[in-house]
Amino acid sequence: MADIAAQIAAVQAEMESRPPKLIEHVQRVAKEAAELGVCWDIDPRRLELAVWGHDLFRHEPPDRQLQLAQEAGLKVHKHDRVNPVVLHGPTAAAVLRERFGVRDADALAAVRDHTLGLAAMPLIAKIVLLADKFEPKKRRRDPEMALIRRVARRDLDIALLCWSDWKWEQERAHGWTSHPQHWKARTEWVREHHFDIDPADQRPTCSGP
Repeated sequence: MADIAAQIAAVQAEMESRPPKLIEHVQRVAKEAAELGVCWDIDPRRLELAVWGHDLFRHEPPDRQLQLAQEAGLKVHKHDRVNPVVLHGPTAAAVLRERFGVRDADALAAVRDHTLGLAAMPLIAKIVLLADKFEPKKRRRDPEMALIRRVARRDLDIALLCWSDWKWEQERAHGWTSHPQHWKARTEWVREHHFDIDPADQRPTCSGP
């Protein structure tokens, strides 16, 4: 399926069998991502493909998440077994590539990393992650998301850092463990925000007072 319109149609058809509330969530994320994509001049079709694919397996129970990940040939780490829902993005990315013929590396990265983030992410991946976190229903549940949504119009990287700060506070408040992938990404986002990098030797030099 080389044609992106055909890929989108196929993924949307696959989503029709998912729970109605999940479909409604994806529709809300699609609207948010489209609006944010305009701000950052991202191809709307690529965004649409990534958004419709990002939660293909979000509804599956933990045991099924693990099974699907293994069937997709993914490495399942011990931290994933604690909270298997984090596997739904990587699994969806693998299925989009193998079953739906998606070859857009950035769109696949957006699907794969929309739950935990990654230290280095393409623009489309940043947009999908953030749109997924501050779609209207989640903004009503967590008012902080409305503030992060405003920041994302001006600086996607700061918005990611704000989201990761909020996530860190939530994890501490509930006694949850931070996934190593997210913690590594957050550490890098903090470093990039507070330090300038000398391209000659990659040594950080403080940019603040």
